[in-house]
Amino acid sequence: DDGVGIGYAADLPTWQESLDSLLDPTTPAAKRQILLSDLLNASDEIRESVQDALANGKIDPILTPTGKRLQDGTRAVARQITTDILPGIAEVVSSGPPTPNNIDKASRVAPDLPTLVPKLGSRIFDAISNQARQNLELLQGDLADPSRIPERLSKQASSVAKEAKNVFLETPEGLEGPAYKVLSKGEGYEIREYEAYAVASTSMAKIGEPYSMDDVASGGAGFNALAAYLFGANDEGKSMEMTTPVTTTSLGEMRFYLKPDGTVTTDKPSFPQPLNEKDEGFNEKGKVTITEVPTSRLAVRRFTGFVTEGEVARQKDALLSFLAMDGVEVDVPHGRPVPHIVLQYNPPYTVPIVRRNEIAVPVREPGVEVGAADLETEWGGEASAASEKDEPAAKAASGGSDIDDIGPFDVEDGSP
Repeated sequence: DDGVGIGYAADLPTWQESLDSLLDPTTPAAKRQILLSDLLNASDEIRESVQDALANGKIDPILTPTGKRLQDGTRAVARQITTDILPGIAEVVSSGPPTPNNIDKASRVAPDLPTLVPKLGSRIFDAISNQARQNLELLQGDLADPSRIPERLSKQASSVAKEAKNVFLETPEGLEGPAYKVLSKGEGYEIREYEAYAVASTSMAKIGEPYSMDDVASGGAGFNALAAYLFGANDEGKSMEMTTPVTTTSLGEMRFYLKPDGTVTTDKPSFPQPLNEKDEGFNEKGKVTITEVPTSRLAVRRFTGFVTEGEVARQKDALLSFLAMDGVEVDVPHGRPVPHIVLQYNPPYTVPIVRRNEIAVPVREPGVEVGAADLETEWGGEASAASEKDEPAAKAASGGSDIDDIGPFDVEDGSP
């Protein structure tokens, strides 16, 4: 028995869920007829919900799941604006010109501009040149074989339609991400097991510098560097598909998931190498590297709206509290700060109240005892054998390509 049908009321949709499906433009016509019939049969239940809403002065009893998500998203965005964004703007305005006494996060970007801007500019130019070359090749192909033009235009129209839908979608269509399976769910979180995957990554902070999610300038520079790599600023001049989510680690490293093209026959797919200037040092802002992220078990909490430093801290505190109540152990040696990653799924033009953001921390497998030394080896690789004061040098010596940045050595001791 599959548990669906009469006698399994817990598995039957509520009238709010049925109404949500009825209003969904992608619902087939045949299913719409069934949903409409279900709603007519649920008239007494609907009337009770409306009376409850009127009696208590709350709209919650009659909200559909989509309506509740929009309500929660609106509240989250309002909180982020009033608690994080507006006070941050006011602080910048009131601080006046930067001085040695009031230097802030944003002003730290200025010293990097003479080297960062030319590097990003050259990569973006390479990417644009590559796109122009590919468009010229398409045009030449169309002139040689005009019969293929309708099919190509149809694909372009479909792509534009998907992008238009993504303005309002919680999870964008047409974009792939790393594979994972959900192992279990708790109050406000779920446990996932991720397969190993490759990423293009760049640092938004130099070694030893703190990083804030509110540092819009560094975040934009990191995103542009990775986007330029995907769109052709690589040694093969190859354009690759945009993917999701964009990941940011505790130390301020931004990552783009790299989708295998399906033509690789080896166990590990290869990707084009980034175009990096010879004078760039390890972990310098703007440098793009290809990194392998190993398999991992993560506790993940979803939230919506803007990804501010304050919102990340609040969501992380909530996630750790729920894990502690459920007896789920984080995969970090005792006394060390808990690292995290932030996952952002939507393009910047998606309406903030429906955006899908997540924060994740590493957790242990139930029943598996792991010693501190084993954890340091698992998360830190060879670099973890060095002393704490030598951690930056150890990371530099490792080349940065074999160390998973969601490990205990990825956050400063004073981080949340």
